[in-house]
Amino acid sequence: MNSTHQPGSASADFHLAIGLRDTGWHPGSWFRIPAAQEVFTPQYWGSLAQTAEASGADLVTFDDSLGLQRQGQLDASLVAAWVGARTSRIGLVPTLTTTHTEPFHLSKNIATLDYISSGRAGWLAEVSATAEESALFGRGRDDLDAESLYAEASDVVDVARRLWDSWEDDAEIRDSATGRFVDREKLHYIDYEGERFTVKGPSITPRPPQGQPVVALQGSGSAQLKAAAQQADLLFLSAASLEETTGLLEKVRAVESETGRSGAPLLVFVDLQVLIEPTAEAAQARLAELNEAAGEDNAAGQQQVIGTSAEVAERIQQIAAAGFSGVRLLPAEHHTDLPRIAEELSPQLTEAGVVVGSEQPLRFRLGLEAAPNRYADGENQPALAGGAA
Repeated sequence: MNSTHQPGSASADFHLAIGLRDTGWHPGSWFRIPAAQEVFTPQYWGSLAQTAEASGADLVTFDDSLGLQRQGQLDASLVAAWVGARTSRIGLVPTLTTTHTEPFHLSKNIATLDYISSGRAGWLAEVSATAEESALFGRGRDDLDAESLYAEASDVVDVARRLWDSWEDDAEIRDSATGRFVDREKLHYIDYEGERFTVKGPSITPRPPQGQPVVALQGSGSAQLKAAAQQADLLFLSAASLEETTGLLEKVRAVESETGRSGAPLLVFVDLQVLIEPTAEAAQARLAELNEAAGEDNAAGQQQVIGTSAEVAERIQQIAAAGFSGVRLLPAEHHTDLPRIAEELSPQLTEAGVVVGSEQPLRFRLGLEAAPNRYADGENQPALAGGAA
């Protein structure tokens, strides 16, 4: 696949995403799995991704951070790459943090995932906001406020996007007769100079199959919304109620206008934690067991549906009717709730016409247009000297 391939017709359909996080999104889920070490096996993550794909979801996100979370975690991008070879359709969107990671490596990482998955890669850009995480890298940073961190994240994504474009689509000539692999006139210095870093480029990885893999952010604060409006394709929003989330959608559109966003508006997905049982009573009983196991309730600041698959489907239809681009389902317990999303919820959504699956590369499946290469016209930055190499 090459990014010059023409996409199918752009779709304005409502989209389904699934978020994966160790054993589930309720903290009590960790204490209810048969063996804790299961979470660190390839079979576990392969099974989760395949079940998510069977649900018809357009993409799956892999949670990650630079700080210790609960009982430990694997690297999200490596997990995504591993399951890429064991799935065929679903988009793979790992979390990679921007605060202590070099933009060049992030760009190469996501470009590699896009090749491995044949055009299914995305990137959930996140920040590291604690002094403890900063100390892991020996950096005593004093700019860990949200405004500084997300301004940096915006710059990092900007650099990654430029590096993805630093190879034109037809830069590889593979001329065995002359021994030339690449036309150096079609490799470009990005010559990025910012407040936080300087990156010359070009990338060492050819332009990804999608041209520009899908970039997502999450959060509802002013700093997050500004960074998303400037650089992201997709935004995940969390709020305690549908009414509150709808108000945030209006805020997102206002920030897009304020920042002068050009092109397509942000795709905005609502985060929805789900716990699915055959009856509402059984769902409440399992929730009580999870709360007891964790010693806490997990309800604050996030929409939840604790009930039947029909109740979850009804809420999703309400979210779609409110003008959102999609929903990201966060299973309370992966072992129980993810299969029920695939086997019970997904058929109901399909019957209601809410979610329509697709075989296209991720950005086209989400209705995003083909990404032109900013350097292909030769007007932005000089090519590398030396002609073909």
